[in-house]
Amino acid sequence: FGSKRVETMFLNGDIQVLVATATLAWGVNLPAHLVIVKGTEFFDGKTMRYVDYPVTDVLQMMGRAGRPQFDTRGIACVMVQEGKKNFYKKFLYEPFPVESCLGERLCDNINAEIAIGTINAVSEVVGYLGWTFFARRVKMNPSYYGATSDSDEDVDDFFLSVTKDTLTKLKDNGCVNYSQDDGQLGDEFAVTSTVLGMAASNFYLQYQTPMQMRKGCREVRKMIYQLLEGLDQKEAHNTTSDAHKTSTIKKLVFKTYTPPPEVETAAVSHLLHALSETHEFDEVPVRHNEEQLNEALSETLPWGARPPRVSGLDEGYVGRHFRKSDHSDIMLDPHTKCYLLLQAHIVKAKLPISDYINDTKTIMDQVPRLLAAMQYIALDDASTAGVFDLISYFARLRQVLSTRTMVNDNPFNQIPRFPRDGGRKLRNRGISSLRDLCSLPVSESAKALDLVFGNGNRVKHISNRATQFLNSLPLVTVENVTTKHEIEKSSGRASGRLNFDIMFNTRETVNARRGGHGMDSKDSLQAESNLIIIVGTYQSRCLLCHKSVTISGGKVNKKSQSIEMSFDWALANANGGPDGGSMVMRLLHEDIRGMDSELIIPLQIGG
Repeated sequence: FGSKRVETMFLNGDIQVLVATATLAWGVNLPAHLVIVKGTEFFDGKTMRYVDYPVTDVLQMMGRAGRPQFDTRGIACVMVQEGKKNFYKKFLYEPFPVESCLGERLCDNINAEIAIGTINAVSEVVGYLGWTFFARRVKMNPSYYGATSDSDEDVDDFFLSVTKDTLTKLKDNGCVNYSQDDGQLGDEFAVTSTVLGMAASNFYLQYQTPMQMRKGCREVRKMIYQLLEGLDQKEAHNTTSDAHKTSTIKKLVFKTYTPPPEVETAAVSHLLHALSETHEFDEVPVRHNEEQLNEALSETLPWGARPPRVSGLDEGYVGRHFRKSDHSDIMLDPHTKCYLLLQAHIVKAKLPISDYINDTKTIMDQVPRLLAAMQYIALDDASTAGVFDLISYFARLRQVLSTRTMVNDNPFNQIPRFPRDGGRKLRNRGISSLRDLCSLPVSESAKALDLVFGNGNRVKHISNRATQFLNSLPLVTVENVTTKHEIEKSSGRASGRLNFDIMFNTRETVNARRGGHGMDSKDSLQAESNLIIIVGTYQSRCLLCHKSVTISGGKVNKKSQSIEMSFDWALANANGGPDGGSMVMRLLHEDIRGMDSELIIPLQIGG
């Protein structure tokens, strides 16, 4: 039975007794004549012990006692240990004072104020605190917060101590910078925000999380760079060296972008693991005996509890390093559970209990925000070797999460009812990617689908549905590409300009994209989808510039947009490679696999 059905039956009197969890007691409106709270403790997987419910939770459960229009009073029975009996009697009959919780999140709060420019000096932090409810309660109840007394001098000393401690924590986690003499933090010292501090503020992160993300991104970037450097240049850049060598200043090399499968698997699995290891998932519940469920679930998933080892490389970033004897501890870790549930979501694995469904929803609600934060932090290292490919794999990871298909799944499987041997049949006709299929004329693509599905009346509706899906995919091309550079008078730096027209071609409304193997109808592509355009150096794989473009749905088949992007000309020229130098442009979709493309652009073209 669903919770709504049970709620209706209880309200209608079809059932007389209802047993509910503490969590459910918050979510349903079911007044009853008698409420029994069977115990005031729950098992906390984070601390591995039983802890008391918050007083507010107990009050919420007791508040269900008493049915309006039926009862003149309600009865609540709280079963509690003898030693806590007087405590619960006291809070039932005497109101508790409301205390401030700002101290627990002071680092996050002060970091946000510094990031937006409200606070610029140490003394301003003290002044800011003086206007808060936290300051009022410190004055009224100093011992609760750790102040010596309620005298003005002691309260001021307490605030200054709290300020210095907060700023020290923020600096240790890379969120702020300030000047410091002989280890002493002066009252008038200037305080400025950093990229990590801005990330924490803009993306609502805990102040420790951005540094974790930076560490994870850098480790994954190094891994990707080493793997690609270890491969042949032809395979690494997914473009033949001969094609590049024969290209002249006025010739573009354009083809489908398909990264090496082993590199993409390593990159996506480690990025997902780095994401799950952040402090944002510290509170993912690991309930009593769930370590056994986690272990059983890990055996059914592609990567298990940890990302796969990469042959020929060190272990790299895999979060906490557990010994084999600590395997049970891994399964008790909330970050491990998060990593498992992310994989289970992608492959649509069957979850062992219903609680895991709610946990997965909670995790997935945070993933887009956290991925955006990780990419924002990674962009701070744009001129570092390997960042170009790292940003590419962020887009590929979003594709995996959006389509709910694994890296090694055939992108053709996103076509509704696509047969298992369909990919082989298309490859025999020289069609190796979804983009190749969409690039064919309508009549040719229809023939290719007839080859896959057959052309009998029994399968005609399936073939038509596949054609509808295929025609709705946005085929993106680039035209009128020009590059130029100029010297900025203010800085003397050589700045490059890349201009081009991007063309979007769809043969159906985007709303037709429903029901593929990789998508549930409710998870189908939206009327608007995102395209990431990134430009990097031909050698060293440094990132030059990037831009996000929205592809709107509708009945207009062809659309175009003129785009200008600026980049560091000196960096592009130094890593341009042979034949006068080139750049690499990638057009990456965020919600469909198999439609990405790559363009080799000579540094001197059209301008």
